[in-house]
Amino acid sequence: MSQQYPDTLTLKDEIITAFRPIEQLFKIMDKSSPESSGELTRAYGEIGLELCRNFRRRLDAILNTQEQENDDDCQ
Repeated sequence: MSQQYPDTLTLKDEIITAFRPIEQLFKIMDKSSPESSGELTRAYGEIGLELCRNFRRRLDAILNTQEQENDDDCQ
């Protein structure tokens, strides 16, 4: 593989590591008690967690496509 293209797994790990604090915030919000922080905070947490799941699916799709294109270029 060319030095121009980083290892897909390494790239994915770096992106997820950078994104993890945001995901953790949403997890905390989702687990918060409606009595102490209100129902709105929990709703934001649920929305955020769904956005995180969508992000991970899109990241997988993009990196899988890029990896296939890189494999095709090497042939």
